[in-house]
Amino acid sequence: MRITIKDVAKAAGVHSSTVSRVISGKSCISQKTTQRVISVIEKLGYTPNALARSLKTKKIQTLAMLIPDIANPFFAGLARGVEDTANKYGYNVILCNTDDCLEKEANYLRLLAEKCVDGVILATAKIRDKSIIELERINCPYILLSRNIQGGQENSISVDDITGGYLATEYLISLGHCKIAHISGPYNTTAALDRIKGYKKALQDYGIPLQKIYLGEGDFRIKGGYQVMKQFLQLAIPPTAVFTANDLLAVGAIEAIREAGCDVPHDFSIVGFDDIKLASYLSPPLTTIRQPMVEMGSLAIIKLLERIEHKVSHPNILIKPVLIERKSCREIN
Repeated sequence: MRITIKDVAKAAGVHSSTVSRVISGKSCISQKTTQRVISVIEKLGYTPNALARSLKTKKIQTLAMLIPDIANPFFAGLARGVEDTANKYGYNVILCNTDDCLEKEANYLRLLAEKCVDGVILATAKIRDKSIIELERINCPYILLSRNIQGGQENSISVDDITGGYLATEYLISLGHCKIAHISGPYNTTAALDRIKGYKKALQDYGIPLQKIYLGEGDFRIKGGYQVMKQFLQLAIPPTAVFTANDLLAVGAIEAIREAGCDVPHDFSIVGFDDIKLASYLSPPLTTIRQPMVEMGSLAIIKLLERIEHKVSHPNILIKPVLIERKSCREIN
């Protein structure tokens, strides 16, 4: 049988409201009474009812995080930072995997609204969806993580994808490559389009003509990198280097290259994006663009709690990416 606050009050010889004040840390209760109540709570093993407490505080100390693919180590890294920091501030996190499906995302948001979560972190990547409008309508605090919306100036935390795409392409150019291909993410995501912009700008700045046959749309998954790389390998003049929009695409590309009897980096140089843990353990270790995943997740919680507690919005935060040089690229003449 569940121990109730009335059971604690009866055993301690006080009113239920006194037990409630002790639990909430109110200072109006004497030290002697407080110690007696705490002793009874420990003896009976009483656990406060979170739902009842939320009715009074109008908070359930619970946040929600929506991500497109928990199997992607990048989003797992974001989630790690979110959960660790949320727990530090006394909040729990509900993790929702949307599979990049807008209908599934909308269903989750309806469910979360019914549960009255205190705030939402949206790490889904579609350019346009109705999620933001719905969150604004129900007045639910939110933060956009690793994404932004066109024209939006507030409450977004993301890496500078254009700069990241530029750094990756510029690095390959510095090694002497001019036939540089790009395996992008889906064209309906902001990250994919911005990384393409960086790729194109680097080619333009260094006077290398853009060849559309060297641009292929992937899906941010290993299979997508494999399939697009297979297409590049069948070209009359294949690229000598490939920049992939994330590390999983690079894994797929490397698999296709090896299946064709070729070698990385001797035959093809590869640069990824994200710097997931797997990147440093590949053979050869992958040169990539680093995003501080855990730190971004932690920052998202801090900014979301500021919105919840102080009702303030924040200008968009754009984090500069860093090139991590390993062994998957080589210099050519």
